[in-house]
Amino acid sequence: MNANTLFQTEACATDDSLALNDRQKTVLREVCDAFISTGIPVGSRTLSRSSRLSCSPATIRNEMADLELMGYLYSPHTSAGRVPTEKGYKFYVNFLIEFERISQLEESLIGRIASISRETHLRQQDILKSAVQCACQQTKLAGVLLAPQQEHSNLRSIRLFRILDTKAMLVTVDDCGNINDQVVNIPAATSDDVLEKLSILLNAQLCHQQYHQYEQNFIENTRQILSRYNNLLSQLVKQVQNAVTDPDTNSIFLEGFLNFFDQPEFNEPEKLKQMVCLLDQKENLLKLLAKSLESKQEIVVNIGSDSGLAIKDMSFVTARYRGPNRTFGKIGLIGPLRMDYSRVVATLARLSNTLSQLLIGDRNFPESDKS
Repeated sequence: MNANTLFQTEACATDDSLALNDRQKTVLREVCDAFISTGIPVGSRTLSRSSRLSCSPATIRNEMADLELMGYLYSPHTSAGRVPTEKGYKFYVNFLIEFERISQLEESLIGRIASISRETHLRQQDILKSAVQCACQQTKLAGVLLAPQQEHSNLRSIRLFRILDTKAMLVTVDDCGNINDQVVNIPAATSDDVLEKLSILLNAQLCHQQYHQYEQNFIENTRQILSRYNNLLSQLVKQVQNAVTDPDTNSIFLEGFLNFFDQPEFNEPEKLKQMVCLLDQKENLLKLLAKSLESKQEIVVNIGSDSGLAIKDMSFVTARYRGPNRTFGKIGLIGPLRMDYSRVVATLARLSNTLSQLLIGDRNFPESDKS
């Protein structure tokens, strides 16, 4: 797996790879590997027994102290070893991690999704649910999946039509020909002429043609005439934007959140309470996934404060897959900072590729998938 398929996290620019010398990079990588594996703070003596470095515990202790001063490690207790910080994990993912292929057993489990799909002609919904369940099973993390969505396209036109004294139909058409209509409330005294002028302003403000259809002076005069309808115009703009950007809540699949009970990071009642709140805020997860579709990157690793989640010390890794009719979806995993990023990325990369092949009708899978 090539690390170039990942976003570099905001805190790690390309030049940051030169911030550490080779020995410091090795120490940081080995601390991250050990802590991800055990969940136990890593001491210099423990590290020296397994380190690739041929140096004394004292030398390693000095390097770890320097890494702590630079913000890559910290000591949870004065007598304990050290653990990676958010900055440390970001450096680890961007520059140190080795992305490997998933195991033959995992490959066969993912291939089973393809086999079952071919043999039983599963509905798209069943395929998506099986994929996110597989991701959770392989990583012991929580999984989320956004069903295929049309890529964001520019609005072509917006029209308002009266249907009752206090109701109007708001109709939008995008460049792909998709039509969305919704009923909106309007003041009883709103004339048809005002609705027409509001349509012009909405087109000027939100459609990609901007002011090209209309003269600038005409737009400004119309704004002045309709100044008393500013609140209505703002409401209409918000409704158009929500209709364009927000997928239906039925588009999201959540699985594996009980896996958090097995993570030592969630032994604290407060952390579990936060996780329950996250599940209650399904719309926020939906918006995070929908927003991430704007990225053309195949895999995105968001660590800690970059995750967009309302819980501290969490990471959110997503992979993009293709659906029918030029649609795209996202499959992702949520877990603590201590997640096994190499395993997570490899699993999501393979699953997203399998989903793309299934959903766009390519049934030519490698033999290893058919086991």
